[in-house]
Amino acid sequence: MESSLDKQQMRDWLEEVLPNALMECKEPKPEDDTIIVYEVNRLFDWVKIKRLKSYPNSIIVPIVTEHLTYSTGIAIELVLPALLIKPLQKSKFLRIVKKLHTSYQEKKGSTLTMLELTQQISQHQTSPFREAFLKRLIRGEIDNEQEIIQSASFLSTNCIPNMVFLIQGYIDVNEKRAHPQDACSIITTVIQQKFAHKAPLSFLHFERYLLLLLRIPNDYNSFKHWSEGKACLLEVIETLKKDHCIHLFMGVGGVFQDAMQVKESYSQARKARRKPPIDNIHIRYYEDLTKHQLLQKAIQFIEEHFDEQLSISEVAKYISFSPTHFSRLFKKETGRNFVDYVAFTRIIKTLPFLRKFDYTVDKISSTCGFNTPNYYSLTFKKYVGISPTDYRNTKEILFK
Repeated sequence: MESSLDKQQMRDWLEEVLPNALMECKEPKPEDDTIIVYEVNRLFDWVKIKRLKSYPNSIIVPIVTEHLTYSTGIAIELVLPALLIKPLQKSKFLRIVKKLHTSYQEKKGSTLTMLELTQQISQHQTSPFREAFLKRLIRGEIDNEQEIIQSASFLSTNCIPNMVFLIQGYIDVNEKRAHPQDACSIITTVIQQKFAHKAPLSFLHFERYLLLLLRIPNDYNSFKHWSEGKACLLEVIETLKKDHCIHLFMGVGGVFQDAMQVKESYSQARKARRKPPIDNIHIRYYEDLTKHQLLQKAIQFIEEHFDEQLSISEVAKYISFSPTHFSRLFKKETGRNFVDYVAFTRIIKTLPFLRKFDYTVDKISSTCGFNTPNYYSLTFKKYVGISPTDYRNTKEILFK
């Protein structure tokens, strides 16, 4: 490790779980039994790791800096049992070290090949190989089929996702009952339980949102058309709300059978999450967003001028439509009438003010285009289900 602080941090973590079991070494002797954690800061470091592979009793775990995540495929080619991505997370680091140490202890008297160890560890749901691969997949960093084929050692072909859900949520602490301490674990557990034996799934954790990567049956080109899956999703939302005071809100991307196009589903899920839902406040499907270019232009105008007193005539004139024709087409394409859509857009714009700032409801309502604080509060409760003040008191769920 280049950073002495990082090295000391790792020493402290290791002492917590494996006191006196591990020691720092510059380079092992051929006969030593070693687990080597090696930092990859430049591409040439992979060459050094390849040289370390010549030590028959060594298990190597690279820690790859963020700007080199595109090179993690080399770890697969070297048949390494695990890898970690910086910034280093204590829980993931210790999980990998303990797993490798345990495997070594259990098989100390037998021959254990690197391939066997890779197969033993990397198929686990939280495998760093799997996580790194999926992150690169949704970012569009995988651009050839060879990498997809190589992923088979830690992610079987029938588990590669074909769609993405972007999930956010809050805990309603206004309810007078016990509230979960680890909402993220509860959410992932409930989702896994409801979708068990129905569809392979994976999770990627980011601070303010959770990605659910799902592979729905090939018979369906839309999640909406898969009635069994849609029912499971509604059960997840209801169970978390009823049993754990957890309210989820998600954007749903499209289905892409080509693995290298799953990045599009991720992009679509992000866009859908930011738009007013049609009939269920908890779910917004990208495929329901209008593809009509002039209406997209009108919606952009609404989002840019939400704090002004918008009229249907003004917006219709902006795209050269008559108010009557615009009103009819807008409802057909967005699922909401003009007044509802504008009101919901304004509510979405008020959420950061409620969550991050100490603005009064009066100031927020006037800042975001509502005529009166009372009208804002009534509209907010109509669409969200709770008052602005109660929403302010909820606890946002952080997933990382």
